[in-house]
Amino acid sequence: MDEAKLDIRFNSEWLNVMSFSDVIKLMSKATIAQLLQREDFDNRYKGNMPISMHELLYPLMQGYDSVVLSADIEMGGTDQLFNCMMGRVLQESDGRPCQAVVSMPLLIGLDGKEKMSKSKNNTIGLTEEPNQMYGKVMSTPDELLPTTSIWLLTFH
Repeated sequence: MDEAKLDIRFNSEWLNVMSFSDVIKLMSKATIAQLLQREDFDNRYKGNMPISMHELLYPLMQGYDSVVLSADIEMGGTDQLFNCMMGRVLQESDGRPCQAVVSMPLLIGLDGKEKMSKSKNNTIGLTEEPNQMYGKVMSTPDELLPTTSIWLLTFH
């Protein structure tokens, strides 16, 4: 991996400098009706189950990343589709062209059961030693190979 070709940004660059007034202005760009379009929120609302305020704010903050970065394309797992689409809403409300959103199925982890997650220790890290990567790829369960062909291509 040629790190010189990467531009790594942390959203703390812009989120840490937001005032409370800035957050309120951002919140004014979306409605509860829009947030309830997220299936999880809608189901919980209809089931009279709690939805915390910070959960409603999270898609806005992630969407704001797209505004600050002037993103043309945002790619994420299906679990992030709503948040990526919120980026489009915020870009449009800011008078900017809307980003394209590419949504990919969640990768199954090396355990063959749960989604790939660093916290579940079932991943192949991009910065791992080549021999360690190779060992993990080779230990992947055979039945998982048809669903992991996308991430296997990353390691050639």
